[in-house]
Amino acid sequence: MEELNLQREKLDQLAKEAAALTQSDAKRGEALWLEQRYEEFVRKQGISGRMEADALIAREMETGRGKAAGSTPAEAIKIRYWRTGRHYPKKRSVCEAFGRALKFGDADMKYLMTAWFDRADLVFGPGDEEDPRYKERRRLLSELQQEFYGKQRPEELLAVDAEGRLSDQNLRHIYCCRAVRYLGAATRRNLSEFRSHLDTRGYEYEFSREMRLCGEVSRTAMIRHLLILGMPFVSRDRVNLWLSDLGYLPLDPSHRQVGGAASDLMILGLLEEYERECTGMDPELCTEWFMQAAGILDDALCAAGCGQANPFRFKHILGGQSV
Repeated sequence: MEELNLQREKLDQLAKEAAALTQSDAKRGEALWLEQRYEEFVRKQGISGRMEADALIAREMETGRGKAAGSTPAEAIKIRYWRTGRHYPKKRSVCEAFGRALKFGDADMKYLMTAWFDRADLVFGPGDEEDPRYKERRRLLSELQQEFYGKQRPEELLAVDAEGRLSDQNLRHIYCCRAVRYLGAATRRNLSEFRSHLDTRGYEYEFSREMRLCGEVSRTAMIRHLLILGMPFVSRDRVNLWLSDLGYLPLDPSHRQVGGAASDLMILGLLEEYERECTGMDPELCTEWFMQAAGILDDALCAAGCGQANPFRFKHILGGQSV
């Protein structure tokens, strides 16, 4: 049997780089981009000061949302916090109103949503089932789910009484049992797969909704879904193609999430090592390599206080704990 070649030194170095970027006080590149667009807006409007510009944007947002023109100092302060990267809108609709107030065209609006706000370019809900864009994205995710199910060993399917059916409950159970194995030994020590499955019953509705692309699905969650469903046939190019087709920003080593987590750097480095070490290997060994390498990174990131940079850590698989 082939041996797994886990370069712990490289993985530890990757974790250090991801932790350093996560903990950096430097502004996100996306925040610097917004500052530039904001300055362009100020110049085009012929405004002399930022306070006046903030108040104008706040008024434009209120008007655009059907409210009476006018803004309070508190609303103008929100604009200042957003443009300086101190805070971000909580809702997609508010972020979209912010972009419209800044007079963004389609390209800038897409970057605002997918890079600065870290969401998909579109969100779907009840009534969108016939939207061609929804159908295409739903088809891609459904194919990945079916392929994931087809890659499971018969004994694993029998263990959940699957009987060849891809029910939401069976898919979620197998997915969660897999997800546990991407965590580090320090986390798994007190987590059996069975207990983790029980702890994720509250995840049932959320998981089903995300698998149907119904409502907001975070970019972090989608990256995790693509890696787990696509394993072992994953690569930087494939994951980026899937993300683009689903309306998300492709992986970028300089990208940090809204909270500052350098998840992209971690995943890209992991995929680079995976492609280097596992090309041509048995698919089951490839999966095992990726899980063990992800676990090493998880332990190292948690030890550095940066567990949030690991997309495989999510509260439902950890019994509802925050990471």
